Amino acid sequence: MASRSQQGAPSNVLVLDCTLRDGGYYNDWDYSFDLVKRYVDATAAARIDIVELGFRTLHTTQYLGATAYTTDAFIDRLGIPQHLSLAVMLNAKELLQVADQRVAIRSTFSRRNHSQVSMVRIAANRNEVDKLGPSIEELRELGYDVALNLMQISEIEHPHITAFGKQAKAFDVSYAYIADSFGSLRPADVAPIMNALGDGFGTAIGCHLHDNMSYALANTMEAIDAGAVIVDSTIQGMGRGPGNVRTEYLVMELARRGLTTASVQPLVNLVEHDFAELKRIYGWGSSLHYFQSANLAVHPTYVMELTKDDRYSPSEITAALDRLNERGATSFDVRRLTEAVQGEPLQFAGGSNVDDWCIARDVLIVANGPEARAKKSEIEMFIRQHQPFVLGLNAHLPIDMSLVDAVAVCHPERAMLDASALSELECEVVAPGALLASLGINVKRLRDVGMSVTQEGFTSLPVGVGIPDPLVIGYALAVATEGRAKRIFVVGADGYEPNDARQLAVENTLRHYTTTNGALPLVSLTKTTLTVDQRSLFAPL
Repeated sequence: MASRSQQGAPSNVLVLDCTLRDGGYYNDWDYSFDLVKRYVDATAAARIDIVELGFRTLHTTQYLGATAYTTDAFIDRLGIPQHLSLAVMLNAKELLQVADQRVAIRSTFSRRNHSQVSMVRIAANRNEVDKLGPSIEELRELGYDVALNLMQISEIEHPHITAFGKQAKAFDVSYAYIADSFGSLRPADVAPIMNALGDGFGTAIGCHLHDNMSYALANTMEAIDAGAVIVDSTIQGMGRGPGNVRTEYLVMELARRGLTTASVQPLVNLVEHDFAELKRIYGWGSSLHYFQSANLAVHPTYVMELTKDDRYSPSEITAALDRLNERGATSFDVRRLTEAVQGEPLQFAGGSNVDDWCIARDVLIVANGPEARAKKSEIEMFIRQHQPFVLGLNAHLPIDMSLVDAVAVCHPERAMLDASALSELECEVVAPGALLASLGINVKRLRDVGMSVTQEGFTSLPVGVGIPDPLVIGYALAVATEGRAKRIFVVGADGYEPNDARQLAVENTLRHYTTTNGALPLVSLTKTTLTVDQRSLFAPL
């Protein structure tokens, strides 16, 4: 079989715009209806071939906007022009979590002749592809075109890409896709990958290419030269992390080569007003950190989360990405730092106890929430006035560090990200010594208190503490209690949104603590959404 590059570029290329789907990672897919309507009308006028309006999420416990579900009822409200083809995307991970894929598909999709959606794309990792047969077969029986997207393509050897193509062909899908999830492909990498895919699947191949290193447009054109007949893009490049090839650039380049009938003119207002404003708010686009993460094959979500967290300086982010590369971070999602380890049998040995560490003293636990930053001066005044034992949560705190007696650390991922700052602390660090040693972190003053995550919740160990979740606030509560404190105050533990998994985890920890025999009185002195007694920094003790 001739390679795609030998066959030459196709005479026409389908443009699939997935702006609302990929861009939804920034705003929880919660676009205004008016914006979605303007977007649909503009892409239809521009003769974009296919518009992927969003995900069709099967189940979630958090609030997400309309294009996370992209129901037929929502689509019907948009007045879609008849010539515009629509797609939605499913995540393989969700499909593989349901008891019966066929039932899930039937309950989520109507028959094709009762829906304006014509294509369903399934995004899958390599180890998920073989298990998707029931979903694909059910979607095809309902009348939909199906595209199968293989993610993290830069991490997959060419023979396995060909094998994926053969599996996709056996499933009889309409298109086989590759996705450069880390944005780490360079133009020279693209043709061999597309050729490997085509060797297994045939000519109906496509690509979704990210812009971490500003190669998205060049890579897309290389893919087309190598035989891609369908390619993804987004308005203003909107997408998770650095984003994607820009639709407006791609359309102009394809038109110059005579490979599309689409026109950029109807998109101009959308590009320069609506999505320029969203870009100003959310700030996607290539950067030094995204370039670095692509080079290291570190998942770009790390960069998204680190760069929007003002605790970390640019140099700390760079160092953190290097450490993540050393540990392997191709699929880790920083937004799930807590969930990633919750429930696992985490255990780190320690070498000392805290029996009389803060005996009969008030302990003030300082977190780094916005309330602590807003009340920095007031918290410092409170400390100077009342002289509590000050215990910080992790290395980055909003107050004068000379007022801090100790910093508590117990979460492996957070400790790794804070490694540089921890090594520079003058105050005592209370942490499992085995944890710091496993990460190669050296601190000036260590109180080596072990930790074990147990179903029993808060328990006393010979040289450590048992806690219900690997959360530093739980570890801090445990060591303060073991240290025989008088009572515990907390500032800056603002809490998250009600259905956020992190909020639920913290609430679980606090519930375990307050119902444990020997628990000390616990009061927040700054505003918090957590279920805990509250007073004020300004109220007399």
